[in-house]
Amino acid sequence: MASGTKEDLTLDPTTAHPLLEISQDRKEVKCGTFPKDVPAGLRRFDTANCVVAEQSFRAGRHYWDVSVGRKRRWNLGVVSDSAERRGRLIRRKYWLPWFGEDCIKGYWLIGYDVQKAGKPYWAFDTHPMPFDCSHRPETIRVCLDYEAGEVSFYGADGSNNFTPLYSFYHAEFKGTSVYPLFDPCWHDKGGNTDPLKIL
Repeated sequence: MASGTKEDLTLDPTTAHPLLEISQDRKEVKCGTFPKDVPAGLRRFDTANCVVAEQSFRAGRHYWDVSVGRKRRWNLGVVSDSAERRGRLIRRKYWLPWFGEDCIKGYWLIGYDVQKAGKPYWAFDTHPMPFDCSHRPETIRVCLDYEAGEVSFYGADGSNNFTPLYSFYHAEFKGTSVYPLFDPCWHDKGGNTDPLKIL
């Protein structure tokens, strides 16, 4: 579970949504109130409140820890360098015979949303789906095994206390670089302003 290299990640401001505020040491990110006047570009998120790390991986096993605290909403995981960053990551389907949602390809994320009563934890690849979690961890460990195509998440509250949360198997990285992704979500009018912190 913790095999591989623990990565010392830093956030890449050039990819951050204009509402995001990044700490001086580039270890923390939160949603601000007013958008910044920043250059647009294909590598910058323009709709989802996301930012990626400056570091990327094309081989090996890696892991990193993120403090989510008691935030009301957040999303974490990895994104392929080839994935689209413009527009919504989760799109609603309105056509018959069903109504549902899908996600842009190239993202492997889990998230928490206190507003989703009964099922606050969700996994997002091409199809979002809820998963069970018996407790609410304040620290999340993200583990990437590039060659195996696996992205796994653990509750990591305590040095020897790791609880499996969710795993993606057979992720199709297709030889492209993947980046750690951080989404502190909307500030919820002051209710969700705590940062995500890379530990």
